[in-house]
Amino acid sequence: MNISSLQNVIQNIRAKTGVDDMSARERLLVLGAGLAILGVLFYHFILSPYIEARHRLIKSVELQERELVEIQLLKQEYSELRIEEGGIKANLAKRAKGFTLFTFLDQQAEKSQVKELIKYMKPSVISAEGGSLEESVVELKLQDVTLEQLVRFLNLTESEKNVVSIKRLSIQVSAKKQGYLDVILQIVTFMEAA
Repeated sequence: MNISSLQNVIQNIRAKTGVDDMSARERLLVLGAGLAILGVLFYHFILSPYIEARHRLIKSVELQERELVEIQLLKQEYSELRIEEGGIKANLAKRAKGFTLFTFLDQQAEKSQVKELIKYMKPSVISAEGGSLEESVVELKLQDVTLEQLVRFLNLTESEKNVVSIKRLSIQVSAKKQGYLDVILQIVTFMEAA
């Protein structure tokens, strides 16, 4: 396409649109409207998608930063648990051979004079996936026990040396005897996984 044919096309467009018949003011208004339309199209198809993409990118970066902080906190917690597990393993190595939580609790109940108040003792083992330790749990119910007896039993039971701790404790006033308590304990220790 050469210059003369391009000029002919422009002349045809000017003739069909009537631009030549317009006053300077009308031409200015048409030009302003055309620029406004171009501005709207530019904003809608170029600027707006860019702004939205940038906004999504910023939100994504903020989310990933929060996730990174959370991962770092979990890593720190995991490291602390590994250190604690090492301490637990050291205490387990010092514990008497053949130690069982059930037998230990039976002995402590005898020492604290609450053995006859035990309604039931339910042992269970919880294996941790991929871990070298498993959790040994005994649920124990004491019925019609005094506060003094309970405290004495708890003091004898919780043992850092034997890695025994109270996981859960539920105390209710005895329905049968006034001034006595009914207590359900969940006592836990760790054992080397078989």
